[in-house]
Amino acid sequence: MNAEIGSIRSMSAHGDYEDLSQWLACQDPKQVKQFFLVHGEYDVQEELKRKLLRKGFSDVLIPEQHFEIGLS
Repeated sequence: MNAEIGSIRSMSAHGDYEDLSQWLACQDPKQVKQFFLVHGEYDVQEELKRKLLRKGFSDVLIPEQHFEIGLS
């Protein structure tokens, strides 16, 4: 994993779809291996998942509570 931790002061933790889309615009969907939606109501997560799939993000998951994944 090649990651950097930082602080985003200009965005609410509860960004709407447009805010998130703008933030994701700099990401190459082909480079994103998996995308996890872990916050919000399930029906809203499902709609966001459909939109992300249309934008080219190929593996969008809505994990159940306490879901674990290895980072190797």
